[in-house]
Amino acid sequence: MLYFVNFNMPVNKSGIEHAQLKRIRLFKNHQVPAKIVTRDYDPQLHYNQIISKSGLDDDDLLNEFDYFQNATHVKQRPISPKDIKIPQNFQVNLKSKWNGANNYFELYQNNKIKMRIALFFNTKQVSAVHYFDHFENLYRVDDYDRRGFRSREEFYTPDNKINMEQYLRPDGSVAIQVFHRFDRMTKLKVSQYRLVKFRGKDYEFNTISELLRFCLDDLAKNDPQVSIFVSDRTLVDDWAIMNMHQKSYKVLHLHNSQTNDANDPMHSGLNYNYELSLNNLDKWNAIITSTRKQANDVAKRFKPQIPIFIIPVGIVPEHVLNEPRIPMEQRTAGKVIAVARISNEKRLDDLIRAIGQARESVPKISLDIYGYENSEDNYSEPKKVKKVIQKLGLQDIVKLKGYTNNLVPIYQSAQIFGLTSRMEGFDLALMEAISHGVVGEVYDVNYGPNSIIKDGVNGNIIELRNWHKMANQFVKLFENPNLLQKLSSGAYASAKEYSPENIWATWINLIQDANRKNQGN
Repeated sequence: MLYFVNFNMPVNKSGIEHAQLKRIRLFKNHQVPAKIVTRDYDPQLHYNQIISKSGLDDDDLLNEFDYFQNATHVKQRPISPKDIKIPQNFQVNLKSKWNGANNYFELYQNNKIKMRIALFFNTKQVSAVHYFDHFENLYRVDDYDRRGFRSREEFYTPDNKINMEQYLRPDGSVAIQVFHRFDRMTKLKVSQYRLVKFRGKDYEFNTISELLRFCLDDLAKNDPQVSIFVSDRTLVDDWAIMNMHQKSYKVLHLHNSQTNDANDPMHSGLNYNYELSLNNLDKWNAIITSTRKQANDVAKRFKPQIPIFIIPVGIVPEHVLNEPRIPMEQRTAGKVIAVARISNEKRLDDLIRAIGQARESVPKISLDIYGYENSEDNYSEPKKVKKVIQKLGLQDIVKLKGYTNNLVPIYQSAQIFGLTSRMEGFDLALMEAISHGVVGEVYDVNYGPNSIIKDGVNGNIIELRNWHKMANQFVKLFENPNLLQKLSSGAYASAKEYSPENIWATWINLIQDANRKNQGN
């Protein structure tokens, strides 16, 4: 069994989550068992896969809290407010008030709040129940799983901080207890995890990483096949995988550059996401990179004694490879798109400036940016991007479209994909774009753009930070329809490199290595 480990599988997914989804579909098509394993508690995890149309079912997705709560497969039974039991003595002089803005009912007795019943957004289904004491202090919150059972109890201190949590099985029994205490710096932190009557025994753990390790060990222990664990979110799972006790095959997946400066891979400091893993390569059995260039750089700098497998994170489905090609003349004239979260490393302000300069020669040019806004530092980067748009007077030309789950019609109507990142691990959206015939105009950065784009074949590679040259390329292509069409045809053709057949062959190599080493032991 292959296990792809992550923190969660949210509605708004990053490239890593999209890569995992594509992987799962590939493995299901070849009838090889695989699961995405998530670490963090999420009462809407299973529902999120339905509304985001991820294609995952309960057999594809395993959350560690669900695992310990015996809740990996639960029949849906929504809980309504009328199902919530109200203490008998509360029902005297009880008044109910509906707060539509916050989607909850509040229950009052003698003008004092006793309970608050919150609903999942846009539903009549209970998401949480808050309980208040005689002094109107919140002392307990019950959280409900979207599938319809009470899944967590939170107990509060008088100063409104969580003191203890209990995670419940669908039958109401306690599966996990989590205790919160002040550390030496007087900061309230999780001090202990207690697993209650798991397979008839109790266990205690200091950190969530230890709890995750126990979960992964239990999966490996009960797996009749070779257990292959792929670390897709190293900050979440690297320690747990590296320190497993059970026999398994451990794979470090480098989704991004291994160094802070991707274009100085031999001397730059290590990317903090991978620092622990790269300094402990003896605890891994294999490394995955998305490009040969990254594999060569990792091998040269770290000299690992384990194999490096080159497995692109993207897969272009056969139906996309075989779909009718859309000529440039049938697309939106002058349409440039970017698919990226609005964060500092994406340097979207460079792309916007290039659009502004190109507009002087190509009035029809426009830019649509798809991706969620990074909230770090009080949304500083989105604010910066919006300020650049306003300063250049491009409000009617550059549009921030937000996050979307369906990019296909966007790719099919766009002419150019602009990418001005300072570093990339691969860039799944760029690969998807060329598979729909969109021409790539990208900065020369490691490790995806300068591998996916072949200069003069399916787009152009432009030196880092030279947005003036990118602007000139936009003008050149939009003023030369034949060249634009030639590069679009090259984009369609180059996507075959990422066919399911080619990507599956790379995974087979890894699986065979795992089987050989397992037999050798």
